[in-house]
Amino acid sequence: MNALVLSARSALLSSPEVSRVASLRRAAPLFSQGQAADTAYFIEDGLVKLTRTSAAGGRIIVSICGPGHLVGEEVLSEDGRTYHTEAEVLSPATLYRIPREALKRMIASNAELALAVISHLLEHKLDLAEKVELLCLHDVEYRILHYLAELSRLVKPLENGEGYPLPITQLELADLIGATRETTSTTLNQLERRGLLKLSRRLLTISSPVTLLSAANAKLVEDDNGNAGAA
Repeated sequence: MNALVLSARSALLSSPEVSRVASLRRAAPLFSQGQAADTAYFIEDGLVKLTRTSAAGGRIIVSICGPGHLVGEEVLSEDGRTYHTEAEVLSPATLYRIPREALKRMIASNAELALAVISHLLEHKLDLAEKVELLCLHDVEYRILHYLAELSRLVKPLENGEGYPLPITQLELADLIGATRETTSTTLNQLERRGLLKLSRRLLTISSPVTLLSAANAKLVEDDNGNAGAA
């Protein structure tokens, strides 16, 4: 998901109605699914996960957003105006709270900001289309490699240069990729034995996004060759 461009970000955060909320801890709630949508949030630092729960109680993490991203876009809707997901802080975060009416006024009066928000919404739509493709057409190993590579772009590397720490549990990763915790855990252990990542409590550390993307591409070639052989 692309971040809002710098110029649009400055316009968005300059309003006196926008407030900065610092040092939010992991698991701090921003809003709930079905709650009236009255506030959007701009992420300055940290990660936020967006989770949707079905009527039967099943859960899936729709996306994980990082610095420069806007969450709670439902405030722009004129019909219903409820949040479609639950938003919760995944790693210590600093956010800006943007009231619904203030955001609408800023977009109406600033063409550059309006175009940036439209671009953001289109990128979000593309992300969801890609997620459907991943869930329907690729196996668990590929999904894990793909999402861990993407998430590593949202965090800073370790100071010692030994990888990128991702503050996500195995259960959260399972919810993100649409798999069971057991299957996810088994696959992660296999990837750890291959030296692609390290497992620890509430943390996955990967060597680099490039390494995981290379492994993901190799997996695609392997699967394509397997399908061709089966045909």
